[in-house]
Parts: sequence; C-alpha cells; structure tokens
Amino acid sequence: MVSNLTISKVSIHAVSLQSNYLGDPTSRDIVLITHNFHDESPVLIGLAGFFGTSLSFMNRSYSSQDFISTLERICSSIPDLSFMIALPDSMTSLYGNQYMNSSYVGNYEDFITKDVVGILQKTYGKRKLGIFGKSSGGFGAYNLTMRNPNLFSGFVDVSGDSAFEYCYLKDFPDSIEAFRKDGLKGFLEKFRKSPTHSRQDLNAMGIAAMAAFYSPSRNEIGKIDLPFDLDTGLLDYETWKRWIEHDPARNIKSNLQSLRDKKIILQVGKRDEFSINIGMRSMHETLRKAGIDHEYNEYDEGHFSIDYLYEYSLPPLLSHLENL
Repeated sequence: MVSNLTISKVSIHAVSLQSNYLGDPTSRDIVLITHNFHDESPVLIGLAGFFGTSLSFMNRSYSSQDFISTLERICSSIPDLSFMIALPDSMTSLYGNQYMNSSYVGNYEDFITKDVVGILQKTYGKRKLGIFGKSSGGFGAYNLTMRNPNLFSGFVDVSGDSAFEYCYLKDFPDSIEAFRKDGLKGFLEKFRKSPTHSRQDLNAMGIAAMAAFYSPSRNEIGKIDLPFDLDTGLLDYETWKRWIEHDPARNIKSNLQSLRDKKIILQVGKRDEFSINIGMRSMHETLRKAGIDHEYNEYDEGHFSIDYLYEYSLPPLLSHLENL
C-alpha cells in the first residue's frame, strides 16, 4: 500500500523533567505523522504501552497489522481525513511510563500536558486535541483526559490498566521472590545489566515501575513503597489503597463530570492476558449507568498485536474533533 503519510521528528527540552530523580534525559523527540494537514486539522497524542516508546509505533510487523499499516488503511479508506499524530518519547529508566507525576520517576503528566502540548501549540497554534494509547498508554489516555478535561476533547483507551486486583496481583508472587533475593535496588541494578530477561523478571520489573508511579515514598525521595511485605509476602493494605486510588475502574465513578461531552472509545480483547477486560467492562458499565455517551467494544483477542483496533477508533475520534 502506498503511504500518503508524512513522518518527521522534532526535539524538545522537557522542562517538566528537569532534575528528575532517575536522571533521565530532558531532551526528548516527538515523532509527527501528518495526513492532509492544514490550519484546522486536529491533533492526536499517542501514548506507548509499557516497555515501549514513540518508536514502538513505527515498528513494522510481518505477522500482524502494525500501527503504520493501520494508519495507511485508514487514510486509504478516508482519503480526505486530516490530522497530525504526535508520538512523544516517554521512555524511563524503569522501562515504561504511566504518564503520571511521580517524585521517583518524574513529572510525566506535566511532560505531556505542558511540554508536548506546549510545543505543539507554539508551533501549530491552538488545536482540537485528542489522546490515545494501549495498555499503559490507554491508562494514560483516560487518566490525562479525566484530569485535564479542558485540554483533551476525547480519548481512545485500548486495554488500559484497570481493575488492579486482576491485572497486577498475579505478578506479585514473582515480584516478591525477585525482590527478596536481591532487594529492590539490587534487582533494578541486575535487571539493567542483564542482556536478557525471564518472564518472571519482566513481571517484577513492571510491578517495581507501577510502585514507583503509584506509591513513591511520601517521606523520602528515591524510595518506593511496595504494596506487599517482603518478609511475609502479604499485602500492605495501606500502600495497596494508594494503588487502587489510581484504578480507572474505581475512580471513574468520582470523575464522571470531567468525562461528560468527551468522545470516549474503549476497546479490549475478551481474552486479555492481564484480565483487563474485567476492568474495561466495569468502566463501560459505570459510564452506561451514568448516561454518558461512549463507545465500548470487546473483541475475540488478547492483549498483544491488536494495533489494528485503531482502524475502528481513530477515525471517529478525529471526526468528533473536526466537528467541535
């Protein structure tokens, strides 16, 4: 398929990430993808899933429909469609992002809403904005829209982290064993030095990163509060409570007003390996009972290789923005 997409890159200095504890770079690239771009074109910000970043969207696949192929199909079927998609580099030393402000990781909500949006508005003028992502990126798309309703007019959440007891708890045993063996600091150092990683180590790395976002120490910068006791292996309910305060399946109930009049599209696989279908269905039911218009679709899929779902969600999000 011949692509009519234009792909470029811009580098920014992310003021919001200055002096972050991990020492991650403040110089960040944003990949820009445009089609028929003009003065009235809406802009979408795309958020990568965990263990991914902006360049992950650019990966070509020969076993499934990748993101670029999906955009090409969209533009082939709707040739007059006009948009810019901005894909910011959000990688951290913890190998992913939840797009929140964290004293341990850095101010990544501010990075998106101030640095990325700021450079886009400075360069292209104030635009109608939407946001989308899968997995951690889907969590970020929901969370950033809910927390910044005056900025984003809609979002697509594909299999975004939700119902935390189902998507995270199953990885706690691997994490407990890994952290017991080397200590959390030792585990992180060993992980960074290792050329390969077991599934158990990847699970533990994910939980360490979630703790760094959801429960950084309130008393000491550079320390993470874990949601379990390493000696007994049992849940630390006070820390776990901090985690579930960020759970979209729960906090959506108290943030419905922020979501009214937004274009909301929720997509998930019925066979999601992290059981995220349970949390996404809960979000759908909460929105339905509150009478908030939204689109919700379950597919006969798992969690991976589902970039093709954007073929059904990005066009209606763009159409909504164009008609505002």
